This record gives sequence, structure tokens and C-alpha cells, in this order.
Amino acid sequence: MSGVDEKLNFDLRMAASLRAMGPLGATVAFLIVASVLLAPPIAAVFVFIWIWLSRTPFSEIGLARPGSWLGVLVLGVAAGVGAKLLMKAVVMPYFGAPPTNAMLAPLEGDMQAALIASAEMIVLAGFAEEVVFRGFLFNRLQTAFGTGWFARGLMILGVALFFGGLHYFGQGYFGALNATIMGFLFCVIYFLNKQRLWFLIVMHAAFDVCAVWLTALGIEEQVARSVFG
Repeated sequence: MSGVDEKLNFDLRMAASLRAMGPLGATVAFLIVASVLLAPPIAAVFVFIWIWLSRTPFSEIGLARPGSWLGVLVLGVAAGVGAKLLMKAVVMPYFGAPPTNAMLAPLEGDMQAALIASAEMIVLAGFAEEVVFRGFLFNRLQTAFGTGWFARGLMILGVALFFGGLHYFGQGYFGALNATIMGFLFCVIYFLNKQRLWFLIVMHAAFDVCAVWLTALGIEEQVARSVFG
């Protein structure tokens, strides 16, 4: 056997081990998800390295080409903005959340900072978090536990709680609650949409960008009090 054939066989065995959830695959998956604590974009980069080394098609983590990019963009933005307004005006006030987000408060009236923050939200939340928490994490969990409805239900609940819990450290209780609710919704949509990710990427980005501009335009509290006063 030539050196080229040996390398090819090694690469194929490595790819198979990374795709499986044996000792190597499970360890790598854990380290990739744990790297979210450093920054979601870093974890997303690791996901793409895993895709390359494991020879996993992009479609298997939800990045299949949509039938209509325009449809995904329009519907995703509408769903994200609608979800944010509903959460801000109805859901979070019902749970007693404060009307304004202290973390975003420095953006009020600063259009340049809001534009920068919007770009960060698109990359950090819209793209990176969806690739890691929906695309990659569900791929790994389904490989380990199967694709039955009961297993999927536990995965949705577990991922939503994990996603929300990570937000507690930087955003406190209400930030974690908001992220848990939306994480649950994103997980459900992911499965209802046949595990396709681009719509969720746009929706998630629009949700967070809308939050930025509610603060930047000085209307966050007005929206928060629009239903319950």
C-alpha cells in the first residue's frame, strides 16, 4: 500500500470517528460546545473545522441551500422582529421583567454604536449561535440518542435550558428567561422546518438587531409598556 493510500485510509477512519459519538467524536463535540464560553464565533469556527475533518455535508447541520433566499430573508426578518416585539411587549412584562435592557442602555441615541452592535448581533447571535446550538449540537445529539420524537423532545428542552442558562452569566435572570423561551422556540422551528437553518439564522439575527434598535431609538420602554402599562 502506497503512502497516499495509507493517508487516505487514515483520513477516512478519522472522519468516521469524528462523525460517530464514540470516545473521540464525543470528546470533540463536548470541546466544541464548551468553546461557546469563549465566544460563539470561535465555537462556530471549530464546527466548520469539524465539518471539514469529518467530511460532513453542510446540509447535515442544517446549512442546505434554501429554495428561495428572498423568501428566507423576508420571512425570517418578519418573524424575528415580530417575536421580539411580542416578547418585549407581552411575554417578558407578564413575568415582571424591567422595561429596559441595562446591557443595551449605552446604545440609546448612538446610531454609530447601534450599527456596530447590529453587525455583531448578526454574526454572534444570528449565525454563530444557530450553527452551534441548533445545527451542530442537534446533529451530535441525534447521532448519540436517535431521532425519535421522545428523544427530540428531551433534546429541545435540554438545549433550550442550556442555551438560556448560558445567558444568565451576562444578562441575569430575565436575560436567561428570555433566551430560554426563544431557545425553545428556535429548537421547535428547527425541527418543524425539516432541520434547515437559514431561516433561523435570519430570524435570530433580526430578533437581536430589533432589540438593539428599540434601545437606540429610545422606544424600548414605550414598547414594553404598550400592553400592560
